[in-house]
Amino acid sequence: MDNILSIVDPGLRVDILELEKNLTCLEESIDPVHREEVEKLQRDTFHMRKTSLIPVLVTTRNDVAHQSSGKSEWPVYGFQRMWHDPAAMLLNELFPVYESVMLKDDKIFSIRPNLSQLFIPSLFGAAGMITGSSLDDMPFINYVPSREEIEQIIEKNIDIENSFMMQKFRSIVEKWKEILLPYPLLSRYVHYALPDLQGPFNIYFLLRGTEAYIDVFDNPELLDRLMKKITEVIAETVNSMAVFLGETKTGYCWNYGYPGLVRNVDDNSTLISRDQYLRFVQPWNIKLMFLCGGGIHHYCGDGGHIARDIMSIPGVVGLNFGNPEMQDWDIVTKLSRETGTVLLWDQIINPLEFRKLSPGNLILKAIVPNLDAGKEYMRELGR
Repeated sequence: MDNILSIVDPGLRVDILELEKNLTCLEESIDPVHREEVEKLQRDTFHMRKTSLIPVLVTTRNDVAHQSSGKSEWPVYGFQRMWHDPAAMLLNELFPVYESVMLKDDKIFSIRPNLSQLFIPSLFGAAGMITGSSLDDMPFINYVPSREEIEQIIEKNIDIENSFMMQKFRSIVEKWKEILLPYPLLSRYVHYALPDLQGPFNIYFLLRGTEAYIDVFDNPELLDRLMKKITEVIAETVNSMAVFLGETKTGYCWNYGYPGLVRNVDDNSTLISRDQYLRFVQPWNIKLMFLCGGGIHHYCGDGGHIARDIMSIPGVVGLNFGNPEMQDWDIVTKLSRETGTVLLWDQIINPLEFRKLSPGNLILKAIVPNLDAGKEYMRELGR
């Protein structure tokens, strides 16, 4: 029985005819030639090969902030609905695909089982709940194990394979593949992404709360031991899922396709000093990238004091900013070229300035209020 997430089953399911109608619409709108061009463009960009274009992704959904804007003909559902209905979750995940076929932008089609941030914390005994029912409401953790319980968990073998969340992940993917089987273009160009697994220090914070920052000073031994355990659990989960999906060299998330498997979410590191980051977090970020064959890194906030350190981690091919407005564009651009790291920039760039940029170290994600605004922005970019 699922006791990880307290949630009420709304008792509604997606109508099968409605589902088939929307999937058929997508299938008939996919341009295979454009899809091949987009996948090559992103692949070449992440490998720092010469390209003639900067990939541009246009969306009405801010994935980092969990905020949606605008209305469309595509059906979307709140978390409570899709937690109990894989078809509803699939339609939500296919919304960016719908945007892309309408806008002809450079998204790679990717979908991921949305299990919230609870996956890894649940393996350590955490539980959560959701109280809201709007489209952008997400579960939050309302129970974490005590320090004494964490001390015991560190010494134990965590059975990831038979955990509730792993079984739910697999059942969702299997159902999605079954649903998409009659649609050859969707089956070919829709890639499966991993759930939100966060990163070592973010998970540490989710388990310890604000005590995480006190531990930096008062409990360094606990911090070292738990960070080691968390890193190993994330890496084992990533690699197990990759084998299950049959994607062991390329990772997909938020319509990016990149070398390596992991997306390390590292927001909490921006709130500690560089010395503390290098001592307590960087070694585990390096270890995670090594164990997962590389991937992309993300942080919210002002991480200018650790940006070079992150971009210098072997295997980090891209850095995504949750707050691009807090970054120094000139500095991070210089760092990205020096380290061979692609900037995943989630903010509209003025078309006149965009045209002055050289391809090679940037993927732009423009967040717009509606699809009409997205079409106009693409037109202004000359795309």
